[in-house]
Amino acid sequence: MKVAGYVRVSTEQQLEDGSHENQRQRLERWADRNGHDIELFEDVSISGGAEEREAYARLLERVEEFDAVVVRELSRFGRSLQRVLYDIEGLHERGVDFISLEENIDLTTARGELFLDVVGALNQFWADLARERAYETVQRRRRQGKHVGRPRKVDDDQLEDVREWREKGLSYGEIRTLLREVHGVDVDRSTVYRYCNA
Repeated sequence: MKVAGYVRVSTEQQLEDGSHENQRQRLERWADRNGHDIELFEDVSISGGAEEREAYARLLERVEEFDAVVVRELSRFGRSLQRVLYDIEGLHERGVDFISLEENIDLTTARGELFLDVVGALNQFWADLARERAYETVQRRRRQGKHVGRPRKVDDDQLEDVREWREKGLSYGEIRTLLREVHGVDVDRSTVYRYCNA
């Protein structure tokens, strides 16, 4: 099996304490013990919630080259549980399994499939909640007599909404609809995709 190993340390102190090297060695030993080929992607001194995780972005660009993504523990994959679960489900949708050694999560097993069902249910809950709140915003703006639907250029606040909606699990089509109804911005799905992945 060909796997992508992801390593992240969030502070210089962790790097100095050897957390970075410990993660690498744990992943390499696991791959060697199981006869897997591993390629490591490493972000050093990056917060799990940071947008500028360059190695993580490179991993996602190439993720379909791998059978699975492996991390030492879930907290290395990201700081927000909601984001981690959302990304795990995204990997599965692209045909890539996920393995976390510390929590013994392995989507190649029956227990891992059960975990994925729970992940899917949680992500659907968060997406439904975000959708309800977004549509409440539409209704409130209409009650206040604010015009909804006139196209205008996307500003920083609107872009932040787009990324937040995506993190909460909304589809590109749903985000497109909300952009139009909440902010009066009419764009196509490819533009929404670019906003979400910029």
